[in-house]
Amino acid sequence: MERAFIFDMDGVVVDSARAWKIHNDAFLHKTFGKEVFEKLGSVAGLGVIQIWEMAAAHGAAVDKGDFIKKYNYDARNIYSRTPITPGVEYLAQWLTKEGFVLGLVTAANETFANHVLPRLAFRDQLRTIIFLGDRTDIKPKPAPDGYIEALRRLNAEPRQSIILEDSNFGIKAGKASGVYTIGYRGNLVLGYTQEGADAYADSMDDVINIVEKSTPR
Repeated sequence: MERAFIFDMDGVVVDSARAWKIHNDAFLHKTFGKEVFEKLGSVAGLGVIQIWEMAAAHGAAVDKGDFIKKYNYDARNIYSRTPITPGVEYLAQWLTKEGFVLGLVTAANETFANHVLPRLAFRDQLRTIIFLGDRTDIKPKPAPDGYIEALRRLNAEPRQSIILEDSNFGIKAGKASGVYTIGYRGNLVLGYTQEGADAYADSMDDVINIVEKSTPR
């Protein structure tokens, strides 16, 4: 079986976490009101439908279609201006040379992701991409289903594979899939604390060092 390295997108491949935090603090407060906004807490790592469902559960009376339409419009602007994370393209090149097969599992839908993926030098090396925002048949993060499906597609052994995540929802998903999970801290918003990862990296060089120490040769 293969050794897989599976990326998250937001906050890992692309430095979008801070832009999303600024956007969500303003947009969700305005859309749902102060009370619901405060009940939501951090939505880092969640897809647009999950955010709407959580808000509805807290009593927000906002049309789902209108919310998604507005959110999607803003997403195009955010993704078009957020930079690729420094060092991630070298990391992908290094991983490929080390014999890993690459995949990506994102909470975003394909429309969102297509503002990022064509800019990646290693786009063609991604053997599988799962857009959880488009999949009603797969539970979103923090459920492990997306990562389990990626491992299946890659014919990868979980115990020899690695996941790179930034949000706690993503870390929970990675760990629940049975895969060694690295928490990437290089793009975190101020005050966000990661929990539950097997290791933590502040840069992509740190990721390489962790991979070298944690995988069998």
